[in-house]
Amino acid sequence: MSKLAITKLYEQIYRRFDTLTPVPFDCGELCGKLCCQGDSESGMYLFPGEEQLFLNNPNFSVLPTDIVAGGRRVNLLVCDGPCTRTDRPLSCRIFPLVPMYRKGCTLEIIHDPRASICPLTHPEASGCIDPVFFREVEYAFRVLVKVPEVADFLEELSYILDDYQLL
Repeated sequence: MSKLAITKLYEQIYRRFDTLTPVPFDCGELCGKLCCQGDSESGMYLFPGEEQLFLNNPNFSVLPTDIVAGGRRVNLLVCDGPCTRTDRPLSCRIFPLVPMYRKGCTLEIIHDPRASICPLTHPEASGCIDPVFFREVEYAFRVLVKVPEVADFLEELSYILDDYQLL
């Protein structure tokens, strides 16, 4: 898939999440926006090709990681602090959910095991995530998994998530 085509695909998916959130209110009010309080070395993984949308944005830095998926280095997006929902990468838009995928198996959307800071992932919040939001995340990744580079990334990400689930 060309850079332009993947950029357009992400833009279409982003629009679907511009106003759709995990709960019908600002979930950051539950935790003091903990997910937006990283530092200069923490951030969110970018899906393959997504970095093109952030390269010229002064509020974000794109950093390479040590992770390789499908022969390509995975990038991390580090932000300078809270931003508007429409400026966020896909990982932030779908938080605290994440896709699990293995080639030849089904795609599954789960609570991100790395998201222990999020009250929406705690057992007492079971069932709180808006089912429309959940279905939209599932739809987005049913589309994205058809892109070979994204499928490779999701498989590698699933191995990382497996390690967190063992903790």
